[in-house]
Amino acid sequence: MSSRDPHESLSGALGLALTVRFLLELALLTGAAVAAWRLIGGWVGVVTAIAAVIALAVAWGLLLSPKAHFTVGAVWQLVIEAVLFFGVAAALWAAGLWLPALVGVAVWAADRVAIALLRQLSRQ
Repeated sequence: MSSRDPHESLSGALGLALTVRFLLELALLTGAAVAAWRLIGGWVGVVTAIAAVIALAVAWGLLLSPKAHFTVGAVWQLVIEAVLFFGVAAALWAAGLWLPALVGVAVWAADRVAIALLRQLSRQ
C-alpha cells in the first residue's frame, strides 16, 4: 500500500494540464501567424502575421494571463479564450489547414475541462 497523499498526484496532474495550456497558448500564436501568412501571402502576409501575433499576445496578457492587467470573471475568461481559439481555428481552416484547426480546438477544450476538474478536486 502506498501512503502517498492523493492531493500530490492531483497537483502533478494539474501541473501537466497547465503545461499543456501554456503550449496551447504558443500554438495559438503560431496558428495565427501561419494562417495570416498563408491567407495573405507575400510581405503583407508577413507583416499581418507579426501583427496578429502581437495582438493576440497583448490581448492574452491583458485579459487571460495569471498576472492580467484587467480582471475578468471565469465565465468571461472562457468566452474570450473560446473566441480566440475558434477564431484562429477558423482562419487556419480557411487557409486549408483543417486538421491543425480541429486538433487545436479539441485539445484546448479537453485541457480546459481537465484544468477545471483538477482544480475542483484539489479543493475537496
